[in-house]
Amino acid sequence: MREAAALTTQAEDFFSAHPGVSLLALGAGVHAESMDLSPLGLPATYLPAERNTDLVSQYLALNQFAFRGIGVPRWVLSDLYLMPGAIGLLRCPARMLKPDVREHLGLADEDPAIGAAYYAAPSVTPGLFIGVSLLSFLPGTGAGAWVKLLTLRMLRAKRLRGVAQWDNPSVRVHTRLGPLRLVGRVPGGHEYGERTFVYESDLSDSTRVARAMARGLSLEPTRRIPVTDLSALSAVLGRAEAGAVLSLVPPGVQDGHVLLHEG
Repeated sequence: MREAAALTTQAEDFFSAHPGVSLLALGAGVHAESMDLSPLGLPATYLPAERNTDLVSQYLALNQFAFRGIGVPRWVLSDLYLMPGAIGLLRCPARMLKPDVREHLGLADEDPAIGAAYYAAPSVTPGLFIGVSLLSFLPGTGAGAWVKLLTLRMLRAKRLRGVAQWDNPSVRVHTRLGPLRLVGRVPGGHEYGERTFVYESDLSDSTRVARAMARGLSLEPTRRIPVTDLSALSAVLGRAEAGAVLSLVPPGVQDGHVLLHEG
């Protein structure tokens, strides 16, 4: 209980520091009763996608703006995001967005806008979700880590498997929830296959999550590998696939090196 209270205090501090930011979930109306709409004791509003098409269109535009060539197609958003699950959102006045994003959406300063969003897909393994898409347009706020954590809490996730690239700044966001246990290569391949890996986060240890979110988790790396040394990193994934326990420790990447803890 004490660890959950610590997380709640941290979350309350985030929202207090950023007035006007609110927590939403967007998905098929049928899922509303399955969500925890009081994650960490904080209020969240569920918006049925069938009746909030303007917000759906804004999310689609932001996803495609952020990911360009691999942005989500509309049918995938409908069939594989909104119908089986729900997207967690942080909504804010448009004036809080990065200027290029606000201009792309054509919004006035006080128009409601999506400041950050996270989608994790349900899997056939109970309690396990698959991280799909993280967006944040509120630089310097920590919004990316908070929308991810709060979305996973709304989904009641116990474990998360996600995909990342060694040299992507998102690795630092992902390790805000704690160490990333390396799983291996992406099943079926990936557009950025040679620099991409699958990781797993254990969400059941609230103590570790709270310390990680407070940037107070100390786990020394036993090895540092340059993000450009794809051969060495591929060998690491091979070891993980063979059963070795290997983790990226916060902040994941530092000074161009992957921070690896063995054992």
